[in-house]
Amino acid sequence: MDLYLKNKTILVTGGSKGIGFACAKILTEEGAQVLISSRSEENLKSAAGEIMKITGTNPGIFPADVSINKNIQDLKVWVMENYGKLDGLVINAGGPPSGPPLSMNDEEWENAFKTNFLSGVRLPREFIPVMQKNRFGRIVAITSTGMKQPLPNLVLSNANRLGLAGYLKTISLEVAKDNILVNTVMPGAINTERLRSLMNKMAQEKGITYEDMKTDRLSKIPVGRIGEPEELGIFIAFLLSGRNTYMTGQTIAVDGGIISTTL
Repeated sequence: MDLYLKNKTILVTGGSKGIGFACAKILTEEGAQVLISSRSEENLKSAAGEIMKITGTNPGIFPADVSINKNIQDLKVWVMENYGKLDGLVINAGGPPSGPPLSMNDEEWENAFKTNFLSGVRLPREFIPVMQKNRFGRIVAITSTGMKQPLPNLVLSNANRLGLAGYLKTISLEVAKDNILVNTVMPGAINTERLRSLMNKMAQEKGITYEDMKTDRLSKIPVGRIGEPEELGIFIAFLLSGRNTYMTGQTIAVDGGIISTTL
């Protein structure tokens, strides 16, 4: 199926690794002009090289820390000066530290707020006016199933991602008339460096092996396995595409069935 992504310019933040990288690769394969951003220029160059090898197309790269408003403003200037438009945006930022809920100090809360909530406020604020001029835009925020079914010791993520979903739902109501569709995707257990790090830390805290921790995690996933970043990337590519014409303001789980509620 042609996703109508050719000649679309799409920005993926956190695009050098994990889910962000998978999105960037798949979008490039579908013919989009993909731009990737992350804090590390070295990681961006490495990711761009990998995408070039796989697709034959070199994505644009721009190092930026999305927890810093000036970096986001500079990112917009770079996009507009070099590409002149933006058709799609993937809001993706690294997860905050884990730990017992009452142990988190103000600095940790503030850092998580800037990275996981304010970045999702600032990026649309900069780029939605650009999309409105062309009467086309697709925005997808990558959050976590923890915003619907809170995950133990991930209070910083649970709280800030839930707040972001509320903000984006509100925004979606305002911009739908401009053909700008805004959705939130909640990944479950996805095979990324972040998941492996969290599972390793939990295993150490419980005094068990990593393999035992993994077995316990798998027992809670109805499909019986951890998901791959590409499985999430394919769905996100659809949400960003011209084929998505009527889905907006939604929060969708891609989790192998791990969320136990029906709504």
